[in-house]
Amino acid sequence: MPGIEPSTLPPPPPPDSFDSPLARVAGVFASPGPTFAAITRRPGWVLPLVISTVLSLAATAAIVPRIDIEAAVREGLAARDQSIPEEKVEQIVSAQKKFGGFFAYVSALLAPTLITLFLALVFWISFKAFGWEVTFRQSLGVTAHALLPAIGASMLLIFFATRLDLINPSDIGDLTHSNPGFLVDRHANSVLHSLLGSVDLFSIWVFSLLVIGFAIAANVTRRKAAILIGSLWGIFVLGKAAWAAVFH
Repeated sequence: MPGIEPSTLPPPPPPDSFDSPLARVAGVFASPGPTFAAITRRPGWVLPLVISTVLSLAATAAIVPRIDIEAAVREGLAARDQSIPEEKVEQIVSAQKKFGGFFAYVSALLAPTLITLFLALVFWISFKAFGWEVTFRQSLGVTAHALLPAIGASMLLIFFATRLDLINPSDIGDLTHSNPGFLVDRHANSVLHSLLGSVDLFSIWVFSLLVIGFAIAANVTRRKAAILIGSLWGIFVLGKAAWAAVFH
């Protein structure tokens, strides 16, 4: 440029190494701070949702052929103190075998996106309620990437499920042994089983990433983000335990 010495020109801005979707997926595990800073600047969520959906479908494909439908139906009837004729039980089992797989795959296809959207909405509303500025796009981007460690649970589930002949749907949460819930008989103490099942390695990992991501997105301290997200998580855990107490 005329009149300006080359040495006085400002240096070009460094490229954002976490600007590509693939780099962000890897960065969530390797460098979550810079990754979530990049997500906050330019929110994105498509690739993590695709990855989560693929693993969800793969886990479903591993589990559905091994579901012990008859045991699940009889256990459900016993939990509700229902006594029905054997012919009716057989009809229910037959219908579950016919249509259950279809609904399982539909759920596996839609669940990752619906859960991510719901959580992003809850976090967005909660942070806005405290006057902390975060956009819904940022909330969605942070949530979608923070949930990525859950694919580890799906991979473990596939590994253990393929080594079993029959699986009771109620026991799926205990297959991975990533939480101490499997140490407690869910029939003997459903509330304690539910509470221990919530102390999950992958859930704690997701929680940590949510705190890091939302602290950056909302420009608040990690302590404040942890208190808010931890309170929401605590409400969910207690609600799940209450459900187990009533319906099991």
